[in-house]
Amino acid sequence: MPEQERTRIRRTLDERTAELDTKITYHKDCIAKLKERKTALQKPPKARVRKTSMAKAIATLKEAGLTPDQILAMATKAAKK
Repeated sequence: MPEQERTRIRRTLDERTAELDTKITYHKDCIAKLKERKTALQKPPKARVRKTSMAKAIATLKEAGLTPDQILAMATKAAKK
């Protein structure tokens, strides 16, 4: 049985360094993205501004001593403007 020669393609030094350079740039980009995420985590979250609900507004008006008829009159007066 004849022996088969195995030939190995050898890469040049320039090819190997180019491959390593591409890997280095890829990982530097990944590290930069991770650093951005880290700084975003360290920033305190913005305070949410909640809208006043109708129930809360009506409860506040009732606590002020207004009757439901007075509240309705104020609402219709504001709607006309």
